[in-house]
This record gives sequence, C-alpha cells and structure tokens, in this order.
Amino acid sequence: MNSRRLTLGVVDDDEDVRRAIERLLRAFGHSVHPFASAEDFQAQRVPVDCLIVDVRLSGLSGFELEERLRLDGSPVPMVLITADADIVAQQNLNSIHLPLLSKPFDDERLITAIDRAVSGFPRSS
Repeated sequence: MNSRRLTLGVVDDDEDVRRAIERLLRAFGHSVHPFASAEDFQAQRVPVDCLIVDVRLSGLSGFELEERLRLDGSPVPMVLITADADIVAQQNLNSIHLPLLSKPFDDERLITAIDRAVSGFPRSS
C-alpha cells in the first residue's frame, strides 16, 4: 500500500457519498478536493494525483471525463465507482482499463484501487 500523501479528487453527484469518501481519504492522510460533477472538476482545474469518479453523473459520465482529459493531453489516474459495477463492466467490457469499484466498498479496496491506478499510470517526462 502506498504510504505517500496524495492529492485526490472525488467526483460524485451524491453529496453523502462524496463526503464519506472525502472523510475516509483524509483519515488516511491524503489531501482531498470534492467535486459535484465532472464539469466542476474541469472548470476548477485542480491538479490531483488521482481521481475517484462515479461512473454515472448528472452531466458528463466518468468515462466521458476520462476521455476528455486524455484527449486534452491532461490525463489523470482514475478509479471509477458505481452502484452497478457488473452492468457497467458488461456494457463497457472492451473499454474498461481503470480500476472499477462497486458501491458500497470498504476502505481497503478503495486504497488498493487508488494505489493500482497511480502505480499503473504512465508518467510523462
């Protein structure tokens, strides 16, 4: 498990979920920036080490945010979260290359997914 302090973004349109994840990650010593939408994250342009993003948001989806960031030339390691991971995985079988967690998840699974996303992310020179 990664022990370094990370700057993390949490993008979820459910305020209760956003706050719970924010509290959990702060308890692990990370700096956390919550966002109610993918558009909010893009507008604020806060540099983060990793994003935890709900797949289904009221605006841009988690997949659409990942694609926009990649096409923009500013990709970010990302963990996708959803209430229906099995359905999302089946519908996007060929395109899921990010860690995907089904809600509810425990702290260990989230931290492991963040570590996996960050460690597997290609860094530019």
